Amino acid sequence: MKLSRWLVQAGGAAAACCGCAQAQDSTLQLYGSIDVSVARFSGVRQHPYDPDVGPVPTAVTGMGAGGVTGSRLGVRGATRLTPGLRLDFLAETGFCGVGLNQLDAGGDPECSGGGFMQRAAWIGLEGRLGTLRGGRQATLLDEHSAQGDAFEGAFLGQVGNISLVGNNRAGLDMSRLSQALSWSTPDRGGFGLQAQFTPHARGTRSDADADDARDPQVWILGAHYRAAALTLGFDWSRWRHAYAGAGQTQGETYRLWQAYASLGLGALDLYAQAQQGSADGATGRQRMIDLGLGLPLGRGRLMASIGHHIDSMAPAPRRVDSSHATQVAVGYSHPLSARTLVYASAAHIVNEGATPTRLGTALAVGAAGDVVHGIVGRNSNGVSLGLSHSF
Repeated sequence: MKLSRWLVQAGGAAAACCGCAQAQDSTLQLYGSIDVSVARFSGVRQHPYDPDVGPVPTAVTGMGAGGVTGSRLGVRGATRLTPGLRLDFLAETGFCGVGLNQLDAGGDPECSGGGFMQRAAWIGLEGRLGTLRGGRQATLLDEHSAQGDAFEGAFLGQVGNISLVGNNRAGLDMSRLSQALSWSTPDRGGFGLQAQFTPHARGTRSDADADDARDPQVWILGAHYRAAALTLGFDWSRWRHAYAGAGQTQGETYRLWQAYASLGLGALDLYAQAQQGSADGATGRQRMIDLGLGLPLGRGRLMASIGHHIDSMAPAPRRVDSSHATQVAVGYSHPLSARTLVYASAAHIVNEGATPTRLGTALAVGAAGDVVHGIVGRNSNGVSLGLSHSF
């Protein structure tokens, strides 16, 4: 069973059981999930902001809260304003399902999302011209990348471990946007368009940061085609005045595009995606490609993927040779009920070391609630066994 289908069924079951209808044309639902896993990582460093911890490869074993979905709690609702117009809203926060010492990078008291009710918090209108939403939202890049991922943006094998959405030289977190407006059209003949804009993005952070540029403005544009078991999509984004790391100055512009596809063949699902990023004031570029498959196995689903990350970006006028990282991953998910999932996954990343002409890569295996950090030139490994329940 696909993860997205399981989440939809879980949400529907919760809605049917909550009995929170306010009126015939208005609904209110309290929902959430708790996800606990036992995981082991090696070739990584944990809590990199600790001044006493240097870039020495370590191994860590413990419990995490978010091997699939990230533990969360939220409220959502909808009200029909007119026969052709509906208002909806959502506010969602993360929480630490196994306590504050779970396997994460530290510094986030809610363990997921960047602050209280900051995983997402938006209000929107849905009508014949499409859907308009305003508030803190997941980016189109993050949502659509999961559609071209055999692991559907979850588990230790997620494409996010090597994608440019979270591993770009500009130091940007492209998973969420604050102060965001988004608009999506209804699908017409399988085709649809999306757009997102924010005058002041904050990424995962919900508060001000001294490293933020004055005006990190973002545009994201997307288009897709869906027909039966086929999905094709393309996104383009422009991150203006982003804080740029790796020696670049504040105020540079970073551009990223991605293409994604999935095809269901009954007994086999195929996935593919590619990304490319470049920045003003920098030489070279970043690229990523990932291929995967999903295979029904009993009541559950077997997942596997292989992905490659290529990086030759450096502050101008310096030029560097390409650095490479490769990820191979395998996983299995098994629904125990419409709202309960048991899963296991493992991933291995090979990082290329630094040389006088090459920056190297430091990508690490991780998941929604298990965030660890890699070391340049060191291979990263992870294995996880967990249980997730939505309510």
